[in-house]
Amino acid sequence: MIEVQDLSLAYGNQILFEDLTWKVNPGERVALVGKNGAGKSTLMKIIAGEIVPDEGRVVRAGNITVGYLPQDVTLIRGRSIWDEAMEGKDEILALERELRRYEKMLSELPHDSPELSRRLNRYSQLQEEFEEKGGYQAESDAAAVLSGLGFPRDRWEEPTENWSGGWQVRLHLAKLLIRRPDVLLLDEPTNYLDLENILWVESIIRDYPGAVVMVSHDRALLDRAVNRVAEVGMKTVSDYKGNYESYLIEREKRYEIMENAARNQQREIRQTERFIERFKAKSTKAAQARSRMKQLEKMDIIELPREDATIKVRLPTAPRGGKEVIRITGLSKSYDGKQVFEPATLNIYRGDRVALLGRNGAGKSTFLKMIMGTETPTTGNVEMGQSIIPRYFAQDQASSLLPDRTVLAEAEQDAPDEWRARVRDLLAAFLFRGDDVFKKTMVLSGGEKSRLCLSKILCGTANLLILDEPTNHLDLVTKERLLEAFLHYQGTMLFVSHDRYFLGGLATRIIEIEDGKVTDYPWGYQDFLWWKEESSAS
Repeated sequence: MIEVQDLSLAYGNQILFEDLTWKVNPGERVALVGKNGAGKSTLMKIIAGEIVPDEGRVVRAGNITVGYLPQDVTLIRGRSIWDEAMEGKDEILALERELRRYEKMLSELPHDSPELSRRLNRYSQLQEEFEEKGGYQAESDAAAVLSGLGFPRDRWEEPTENWSGGWQVRLHLAKLLIRRPDVLLLDEPTNYLDLENILWVESIIRDYPGAVVMVSHDRALLDRAVNRVAEVGMKTVSDYKGNYESYLIEREKRYEIMENAARNQQREIRQTERFIERFKAKSTKAAQARSRMKQLEKMDIIELPREDATIKVRLPTAPRGGKEVIRITGLSKSYDGKQVFEPATLNIYRGDRVALLGRNGAGKSTFLKMIMGTETPTTGNVEMGQSIIPRYFAQDQASSLLPDRTVLAEAEQDAPDEWRARVRDLLAAFLFRGDDVFKKTMVLSGGEKSRLCLSKILCGTANLLILDEPTNHLDLVTKERLLEAFLHYQGTMLFVSHDRYFLGGLATRIIEIEDGKVTDYPWGYQDFLWWKEESSAS
C-alpha cells in the first residue's frame, strides 16, 4: 500500500534514519512507538509528504489517498464548523450543486422542449454518480462524526476561530474521518478528548476500512485497537505483530537474544584481538593474524538499544491526617444563571484514590478549584479535615512557569525551607539532571514542562494530592513510573484523568459528573465501566 524505500534523514549530526525500508499494508493498524526524539512524528511527516528525506523515496500503490493529523493545526478563519467538516466531501458537494442546477433547469423547460431528453439523461447520470460516491449519506456521516467527537449540534454554524486549539485539532480529525482516505496518519489522535470521545475514536480506528498509522501515549488505545507495533529507534524501524502488550513481551525476548549475541560477539572480538597481538610478529602466524585483522574490520558490530531514561520517583511519606479528609456539603456551581451541576454532598476519606470523571465541560476542573478554594461555589461549602495538607496540580499548570526562570529556580520557588536541600534530587528523579536544571523553562518541551510542574507539586510534605490531568504530555514509560509512585503513596488522592490505563490502575473510587448530577461510586474504574454497561443495557 505504502512503502518507504532506502530512506535516510539526518538533522545536523543526528541521523534519524539510515537505509530504511518499511511498508504499511492494507487493513493494518500500526502503532509507532519509541523514545522521544526517535523520529516517530518525522516518519509520519515523510509518508504524508510534508518532509523530503535526504535519500530514498515513498512509494504509494495506485491512486491511494493519505490523510494526516498533526499535533497542531490551523484552520481557515471565517468558515463554520459544518462547512469545514464537509470540506472533505468537496466532490460530493460539487455534484450536489450541479444536481440542484439541473433540477432548476428542468423545472423551467417546456415539456415539449427538444432539450428535455438530453438534460434528463445528464441529470440521471449525475444522480447515479452522486449515489455511487455516497452523496446521500454524506451529511448523515458528517453529523455522526461531529457528534462522536463531541461537537454540540447547536454550535455547528459557529466559525472555527471561536474554538480553542484543542477543538480545532478535533475538527481536523473530523474532516479526515468524513473524507475517509485509504491511509490515516494520526499523531496523538486522542489528545484533548474526553473518555466518551476516546472510546468513539477507538471504535472508528478499530473498524476503519483502510490502514491506520498512529503515534499515541494512550496505552489502552494501543492495547485495544492496533494489530502491529513498529518501534522507531537506532536509525531504523523494528516490527512486532500484535498489540502493545504483546510488543512489550516480544521486545523483552528480542532484547535478550540481542544481548546474548552481543556478549558472544565481544568475546569473539577479544579472543581474535589476543591472537593478533600474540602472533602478528611471528613469521609462521603473521598471515593468519592479518587475515583475522581483516575479519575484524569487516565485522558488523551488534548495537544494543540504549535504555531510555525513566523517572524514578519515591513520593515523600505522607503525614497522618484525620480520617475524614474532605467534607463537601450542598456544593453547586452556576454561570450566568446556568447550572453546571446540582448541589452535591459527599465525604472523601483517608487513603481514597478518587477519580473524577465526566465529559469536557461537565465541571470537573471547576469542582477541584472549589475544593481548593480558588473558585467560589454558588451554594454549599467545602471543609478540610484535621491536619490535612493539600497540594494542587492544575490542568494549565505549565502556564504558571516563568519563561526566563531556570528549572532549578522554579522548583525552589514553592519548596518549603526544609525541602530546599532535596530539590535537585527530586528534579533528577524527574529526569532533570546535571546542567538540565539550568535550562530556561521557555525552551522546555510540553512533556518536560509537565514533569517540572509535577516535581514542584511533589516537592513538599502533603497528605492530599489534587491533580487535574497529571499525565498530559507524558510518554508511556513516564506514565507507568508515575502510576507506580502513586500506588505507593500513603495519602489521599483526588484526580481527573482521561487515561484509561492510569484510571484502571489507580482509582479505588469514582465520582462522576453527568448531565449536571454528581454521583459517587464506591468502586474502581473497571467495575464502574461494567456497572455503566449493565445499566445502559437494562
